[in-house]
Amino acid sequence: MIKNYILLLGVAGIALGSYCAYAGNSATMTVTATIAHDVSLGGVTDLNIGTITINPADMSIGSVSYNLDGTVKSKNDSIIAATSATPGTFTANIANPSACDGSSYTCGGLSVPSEIFGILSGNPEDSNACSFYIVHDSSNRFKVVPSSCGFESPESTVAGTHEQTITISYTAS
Repeated sequence: MIKNYILLLGVAGIALGSYCAYAGNSATMTVTATIAHDVSLGGVTDLNIGTITINPADMSIGSVSYNLDGTVKSKNDSIIAATSATPGTFTANIANPSACDGSSYTCGGLSVPSEIFGILSGNPEDSNACSFYIVHDSSNRFKVVPSSCGFESPESTVAGTHEQTITISYTAS
């Protein structure tokens, strides 16, 4: 009987020694994968803020606010008149397009700059600025709508048609 225990103990010792020798032989490697999202971002129509007529003699800060469809919501006294804006449109394939309800300049990984300085004067150094929202239109179509535009110095704002490019971007979250 003792002979069986010694034999069993010998077999167990060899198995344990083999396991220890096996466990000491290992290697590691780094696995890398790059995943890209194809949101197929594409512009359809440009944004047109319309015509804003300011009173250059009024030294107070001027501002115009817009509804989500681009119609003028409100303006202050230093703004004589403002026409409706024509929202810009673009397409994008994102997971939850209805999250773009016009309450933010970013949604579903899509974003537009929160404020564009100088868009009302053509001078990016100018403090005149507009802010924009992204609104889901239908299916994979979205609108960029001005939230508001403000004139820090109406008296020094240059009259004319001004143009600037904004970039709509997508960042995976």
